[in-house]
Amino acid sequence: LPLSSLSPQTPICVNLGTPVSEVIETMRSNRIGCVFVIADETLVGIVTERDILTKVVASGLKVKDNAVEAIMTYDPEYLYEDDKIAFALNRMYVGGFRHIPLVNLKGSPTGVISVRDVMGYLSSNIQES
Repeated sequence: LPLSSLSPQTPICVNLGTPVSEVIETMRSNRIGCVFVIADETLVGIVTERDILTKVVASGLKVKDNAVEAIMTYDPEYLYEDDKIAFALNRMYVGGFRHIPLVNLKGSPTGVISVRDVMGYLSSNIQES
């Protein structure tokens, strides 16, 4: 089945140059584990909860004085909505990702798939043997 069958969440995006403090507030207020970073509507990076812990909290980074570029993962791996669920699961496992951006052919974010989405699908569609 394609990833679109999981009803991907609408991505929350911030622009390059957004202060880290604003990125954190966006994640908190939307109760999400990641935001996508865009430039000219094209995906250029991702910031996750893990980035906040390892690059902000652990290092004491000043969130008001730094832009998202200081903590984002550049050129994140991504998939398309017509890619298969099994492919996303493999990509998450191999890469250690909890979120995978979905983009269109222009590279613009269209959705986000989380481990929770995939596990929910699997738990409701795998029968006991």
